[in-house]
Amino acid sequence: MAEAKFEAALIKKLEAEGWTYRKELSYVPIKVLEGHWREVLNENNAYKLNGKPLSDVEFGLVMQEVQRIKTPYDAQLLLVGAGGVGSIPITRDDGSNLEVEIFYEDDVAGGRSRYEVVSQVIFDELPHGLASKRIIDLALLINGIPVAHIEEKDEHLQNQWGAFEQLKGYHGEGLYEGLFAFVQVQFILSQHSANYFARPNRLENYNKTFVFGWRDEQQKDITDAFVFAHQVLGIPALHRLVTVNMIPDASNSNLMVMRSYQIQATRAILQRMKEMEHNDYIQKEGGYIWHTTGSGKTVTSFKVAQLLAAAPKVKNVLFIVDRVDLVDQTLENFKDFAYIQFKNRIKKVNGRELKRELSHKGASQILLISVQGLTKAVKNGLKNTDRNVIIMDEAHRSANGESVQLIKGAFQKTTWFGFTGTPNFYSDEINDVQTTRDISTHDIFGKRLHTYTIKDAIGDGNVLGFDITYFNPTIEIEALDEKYSEKDYEKEVYQSHVYREQVVQDILNHWDKTSSGALNAGKREKNVFQAMLAVSGKQAVVHYYNLFKEKAPHLRVAMTFSRDESNQPGTKEQNEALKKAIKEYSSCFNVPSLLNAQDPARAYMIDITKRLARKKPYNQGKDEDRLDLVIVSDQLLTGFDSKYINMIYMDKQLREGMLIQAMSRTNRTFHLNSKPHGKVRFYRQGEQMKSFVENALRIYTRGGNDTLQEADEDSKNEDIQSLKDEHILAEPQSYQIQKLTPAVQELKAFAGEDFSQIPRGEKDLKQFVRLGLETQNKIQQLVQQGYELGSEIDLLDAQGEATGEKVRLDISSFEEFGALQARLNDAREKLPEEERPDLTEIRVGLSLYDHEIIDYDWLVDLLNLFMYQKTPENKASIEKHILPLDEMSQQEIKDIIVDIESGEIKEHFTKATLEDQRKHKRSDRQELKIRRWAANQKVNGNRIVQAFDLFLPGHSLVDNSQLSALVSEIEAEENLSFFGASEFETALMSFFNSL
Repeated sequence: MAEAKFEAALIKKLEAEGWTYRKELSYVPIKVLEGHWREVLNENNAYKLNGKPLSDVEFGLVMQEVQRIKTPYDAQLLLVGAGGVGSIPITRDDGSNLEVEIFYEDDVAGGRSRYEVVSQVIFDELPHGLASKRIIDLALLINGIPVAHIEEKDEHLQNQWGAFEQLKGYHGEGLYEGLFAFVQVQFILSQHSANYFARPNRLENYNKTFVFGWRDEQQKDITDAFVFAHQVLGIPALHRLVTVNMIPDASNSNLMVMRSYQIQATRAILQRMKEMEHNDYIQKEGGYIWHTTGSGKTVTSFKVAQLLAAAPKVKNVLFIVDRVDLVDQTLENFKDFAYIQFKNRIKKVNGRELKRELSHKGASQILLISVQGLTKAVKNGLKNTDRNVIIMDEAHRSANGESVQLIKGAFQKTTWFGFTGTPNFYSDEINDVQTTRDISTHDIFGKRLHTYTIKDAIGDGNVLGFDITYFNPTIEIEALDEKYSEKDYEKEVYQSHVYREQVVQDILNHWDKTSSGALNAGKREKNVFQAMLAVSGKQAVVHYYNLFKEKAPHLRVAMTFSRDESNQPGTKEQNEALKKAIKEYSSCFNVPSLLNAQDPARAYMIDITKRLARKKPYNQGKDEDRLDLVIVSDQLLTGFDSKYINMIYMDKQLREGMLIQAMSRTNRTFHLNSKPHGKVRFYRQGEQMKSFVENALRIYTRGGNDTLQEADEDSKNEDIQSLKDEHILAEPQSYQIQKLTPAVQELKAFAGEDFSQIPRGEKDLKQFVRLGLETQNKIQQLVQQGYELGSEIDLLDAQGEATGEKVRLDISSFEEFGALQARLNDAREKLPEEERPDLTEIRVGLSLYDHEIIDYDWLVDLLNLFMYQKTPENKASIEKHILPLDEMSQQEIKDIIVDIESGEIKEHFTKATLEDQRKHKRSDRQELKIRRWAANQKVNGNRIVQAFDLFLPGHSLVDNSQLSALVSEIEAEENLSFFGASEFETALMSFFNSL
């Protein structure tokens, strides 16, 4: 469907869903919408204005406040305001103070909220724009405020992502300043495709990973734009989306929008509460939510807690976690997510404080406590008969039989809801799902209200699959004693210094590969990622920590475990080792405040989690803030997220839910070429761990049985091949190489064996760029899995055993891969602008590593050798060496070769003088372009060169008085008419910006 027709059809659908199309506000400049908003403000605030509409000065004060909005996060706080009414304070012309109401969060489809759609709004004064004007497709206005921006595209997939780049470009040009700073959500729609995402706070945070599709209640993908419009864009759905379903994140000054499954889970719990209220009964077992680890349970559970705390009949919400350290972490997250007026209603309590807060007479609260603290309080006599709600995080662990029965008995009118990524199930013998549980999550919380499995999340791109490897130690035991069994020896081996040294050495041997980022122009950025090492017991934590300090002093390593106050043998030494580690950490990172904290161990743990997640104050990208590796026994294996952790080393055995939880520390999404999978490496009993992994993935992709009766139900088995097909487990490297081989051969047919040629003709260019982009992404992922370009590896069979054959990818080095990326960039530039796919990461890589993707010292030596011996062989060596450079950079070196051949350049180069010569060539070529343009325009070339010297990128003529004055002189000299001068200025600025 053509874009114009699709837009007309979409507008009609939106009208059917409760919106009013304002034709007179469409195809107009943004200033007209500002005037319309002023009219809306006058109407909605009429009861305050006393018959005096906002004057020009007063509305100017309102717009001044709007201009202070720097991020969507700021806008969300302003929209929601205090008590659900967004307002802007001003001083009226008569000196009186006025709160101008601008938005009503709770008035969904109510009398004070109006819903309007406008199309083709014109932006003709963009502060950072390269073009004279931009026109957007659709905007959705609530009370005159644009809260959503829709870009429509035709059915071509490339154009679909072209719309994403378009929105990103609008951000860079300053479109989301002023009134459009209120935009909360951006939509990309075509007839058979629909996506949405929260507007990012910065240009560099536009990431396709956070562009979401929509699934209905039956978990069917909604790709029809008109069905999507009904479910998401209609009234009241859109109003709720930009208010109730938005999460402000103070830790990053960012805004998050809930995904469809999070919204549906929230609705399911609220609906369950409504059913109880409607039927006037209280049921203790409210139900549980199974959302896989990494899918945003913390956000969902917070939103549920917040909404339940706002419900009129709920006295308090008790949020229970299973570890004391998680109380602090949850409190910090919840306060980051809360609106300012709600923060004081979120409290961390112990048993004694809980009794006091439960009798609190004010607004309902969210009270955070550990299950151990609550159980202890109940044993000490705490009882309560108010209508409360308990939300239990990590419900598979938090709820054990004794605690649950005690708490349920003490809180007679309290309903329980559980959140878990790995529920406890009964075994399902029919489908080969084996568990060790004798009680299920269903038994404690009641029916499952919503499901979102790891299979769903990986399919949606919300979490990553796993790349799993196994290490086999080489240890020989001499003089076996028959008194000891194989298990006895095994226990001794895994606790031995020799074995642990091998583990440490294996980690160090692959450290650079594992911690580096994407391959850009022949180079991988170092220290992009961090890792965890999970070991068995506190003694092992200390031992490994000391080994890393000895063998890898260049790495920044921390260790952590919970303190032991039991006075058992060895505990004193372990606690002293923890104190020593805290002191070393404090000294390494210059955080002496940890040592002076009321609870240094807790302050230490909080600092580690912030540093690993790169949250404030460690979100500035400073190298000195980087922590490389943390060694743990039990802490941080659940309830902790960081997209910068891409590897967990496991020197301990776990099963079922705990195994999935630990593995899932690595599977948070990042840029796909840098992090295609979460990596897991097992060191103990590889074969047994392989079976444990396969069984755990069966359980948590298909599910076991909530009740014993379900064991009789038939359903499809989940075999290991299907786990690979669903991208839950990474494919073996040899399989990927076999699949890539035909594509690499085709690319070499286009660009030569060494990728030195640019394809000719638009058809070949398109095909090369399309295939090349797809292939380079897959090679990136292969490299991230640890493949060494050019190496031969074993071809594996279906059972993962070596067949005796070898396979090799026909790209022999990082340099050759850099040449492929350079040709991709060159080929893209030769395509018409509307046909160019996004190669941002490649272009950035080429720019960043222009001097590093080749050995620059070697290039200097080659050029100097060519001055001494001007042979074809020496010239060919230079040309081969510069292949990874882009076309322009190659041309600079080739021009220098010509000058050497002619004798114009005789003095040997240093790196500095070579760079100066390249700059000189670049400047000459730029001046030639300018003079050719001037000749085509039939104006004085010298004057245009002068004008370019005054040109400032990102500044219009109006902002650059010197350039403006010179351009006026040129127009007078050339005797240009009024309209001719206007066209000349537009063409001149467009040309200068292209340079």
